[in-house]
Amino acid sequence: MLTIIIPTLGERKQEFNRLLSSLETQTMPALELIIVSQNHHELVSEWLTPITISYRHIRLQEKGLSKARNAALPYINGDLVTFSDDDCWYPNHAVATVHKYLKNDSDGCCFQIFDPEMNETYKNYPKKPSSTVNGRMLFRKSSIELFFKTEAIASLRFHESFGLGSHYPSGEENLFLQQFTTGKKRLAYYPETIVYHQKPTKQSRLSEKQLISKGPLFKTMYNTPIGLLLLTALFIKKAGSIKQPVNSYTKAVKAMLSFSEQPERGTK
Repeated sequence: MLTIIIPTLGERKQEFNRLLSSLETQTMPALELIIVSQNHHELVSEWLTPITISYRHIRLQEKGLSKARNAALPYINGDLVTFSDDDCWYPNHAVATVHKYLKNDSDGCCFQIFDPEMNETYKNYPKKPSSTVNGRMLFRKSSIELFFKTEAIASLRFHESFGLGSHYPSGEENLFLQQFTTGKKRLAYYPETIVYHQKPTKQSRLSEKQLISKGPLFKTMYNTPIGLLLLTALFIKKAGSIKQPVNSYTKAVKAMLSFSEQPERGTK
C-alpha cells in the first residue's frame, strides 16, 4: 500500500479537490492519505468528508512544510510512501506504476513531473532509466517525484530549518536525500510521468530568499569551505538572472557563516 503525505494550509480548495479526485480514480486503489493541516483545520475536514479513500487528518498548529511531513511519518501504514503537495495531482496509473517499480531491489525511485497545461515536463529529465541516482542529480529532485519503501526511511526526518514556511524556504529534499544515500540506500530513476504540477516560470524559479538559503544548505550538507565554493559557483552561474547579484551573494555568505545546527533539527 502507498501512503501519500499531504501538508496543506487549507487555502486552495479547487486544487485540493483536484488532487483528491485524481486519487479516487486510481486504477490500483492500494493507498492511504495522511493530511496535515496547518491552518483552516475545520475547512480541510469538510473537504475530506466526501472521499472514500482511507485517511488520517492531523491538525498541526505550527507552520512549516518539513514540520508537517515529520508529524506525519509516525502514522504511516503503507509499505511505500511519498510526499505530495496540495496543488499537484496524479495520472490514474500513478499508484500502480509505483508498486510496479518498487518491487525491485531499489529502496526508492523517482520519476517525472509533467505540466498538462503547458504540455511539457517540469524540468529537463534524462531520457533513459538509471538504477542509481547520485551526485549532482540529487539536487534536481523534487519531493513529489520521489517514492520510497517505508522501511528505508524509517530513521530519517526532514530538517525543520529548511522548506516552505521555515527560515530557509528550500533545500529540505536535498538534505533528506543526503541522509537517504549516506545510509547506503539506492534510488532508481524511471522516465515516466508520475505526477502533474504547474511548471514555474523562469522568473519564479529562484527568489533571492531561496538563493540566500543555499549558503546554510551547502554548509549543512558539506562544510563551510566546500559550501563556500559551491555557493560561489552557483552565483556565478545565476548572476545574470539576479537583480542584485553581489548583494544577494553577500547575504548568502553571511547566512552561511552565521548558521549553526539547532538542537532540534528534525532528526530521529
